[in-house]
Amino acid sequence: MNNKFNKLINSDATKIVTSLIEVPLDSYFDNDIISKIPVLKTFIDIYNLGTSVSDKIFANKLIHFLNELEDISSELILKEIQYIDDSEKYNHKVGEKIIEILNRIDSDGKPKIIGRLFRNFIDKKIEYSVFLKFADIVEKTFYYDLLSLRSCTDGKFYFALDEQLYNIGLVEGTGIGSFNATEEERVEFNQITALITQKGKILLEFGLK
Repeated sequence: MNNKFNKLINSDATKIVTSLIEVPLDSYFDNDIISKIPVLKTFIDIYNLGTSVSDKIFANKLIHFLNELEDISSELILKEIQYIDDSEKYNHKVGEKIIEILNRIDSDGKPKIIGRLFRNFIDKKIEYSVFLKFADIVEKTFYYDLLSLRSCTDGKFYFALDEQLYNIGLVEGTGIGSFNATEEERVEFNQITALITQKGKILLEFGLK
């Protein structure tokens, strides 16, 4: 098991990673902090991290990703990873892909979204290909635009949304409405600015809740 990500999962880091969530970014390499939270040393050793800002940001993203997996057994996570690793369908290792994704995304809250998507893959609620597809969407979309999906009511939005959400297929226009609508229904229809798409519903359900 020479894959670094697999080694980290095998160390049961997910079970105690919550203790790292509140640790300030600049304290990750403080010897006192490391002595109190040994798992931090595991992160540092496995990924050979230094004290650079980029290393600290990477550690922070990885911690927030792993926090979404905290109550799943490492055995189950590794079993699902191994299944994909052994598949001829994909030409990469899962752990390597996770690290690639985390390196590319910004650090606001996207690691948590990616972590939730990956958790739902582990729980067999979505396919691995769906995880990859939506990880790509999360990477390319402004974080706070993604969060706006949480504000839909019965699949409808009542405020202006960024054009990118339309372009990437997460929301769509309302169309022309019903010709047989009542006056009350027309008033309601005119207040709706957009509708969530099936793609948007999947991201909302498995990545943003």
